[in-house]
Amino acid sequence: MASPAAAAGDEANSTIKSLRRTLEVLEMFAETHEPATAAAIARRLGYPQSSTSMLLQSLTQLGYLEQVPADRTFRPTLRVMLLGAWLQDRLIGHGSLLRLMDGLRARTGFTVLIGMQQATRVRYILSLLREGTGENEPHAGMARPICRTGMGKALLLPLSDQAVARLLRRANAEEANPAFRLGQSAFLEDIRRSRERGWAIGNATVQRGVGVIGMMLPPLPGQPPLSIGLGGALPEITRRQEEIVGELRGVCQSLATALGARGGMARPDRMRDATLP
Repeated sequence: MASPAAAAGDEANSTIKSLRRTLEVLEMFAETHEPATAAAIARRLGYPQSSTSMLLQSLTQLGYLEQVPADRTFRPTLRVMLLGAWLQDRLIGHGSLLRLMDGLRARTGFTVLIGMQQATRVRYILSLLREGTGENEPHAGMARPICRTGMGKALLLPLSDQAVARLLRRANAEEANPAFRLGQSAFLEDIRRSRERGWAIGNATVQRGVGVIGMMLPPLPGQPPLSIGLGGALPEITRRQEEIVGELRGVCQSLATALGARGGMARPDRMRDATLP
């Protein structure tokens, strides 16, 4: 039987190995600039297939990777790039998305969020927290019901009504609390109104007293659809709704202009279908 010291040492070594492999996977993508399957990553880095798959799924759940359903390949998300975006700003320039987000937070005093869809959830992959935030505030890494949050509903706006209805049925089936299951006709009408005005707001059932207004970001090359939002105390969000929408539109327009100037604007899908892994 192993001694407590030996067991602790084995656990530490396992943790260090996992950390090293995580960094090696991200560095591999930095070198290749290409999506890759779990099998290809395992072969390239010399890892066991089973542990590679577990590591990639963990990174996907955290929002650092996305798995492309069509060919089961993995690719980094915007969250990876944003880890070092502050350093890029300091050393190179001031036109990054992170700089736009930081300016948005400074002007409004609200928390700024970026989210991506993960089945029936929205994962916050980046957050710049407002001053005085508490534990209940939305922050990076959180996953919330996509149909009940402003960030999540914003991601549904490009979908067809049929795709939204399918996703809602699955979300309702996964919801343990019957009080939080949403009626299809009322929800679709809410999505239609939000689609017409170009932004969405949650129904305040996810985090008590906290509201978020969300909007789709312009399509970014090599990235899944992303939403951006401003969050804070619900009464303040409601009172300053017009200002918030204007600020979000301004940031999206600035980003679209910058992407267009660099030839980096991805072709948007007018009505994409829902992706449910």
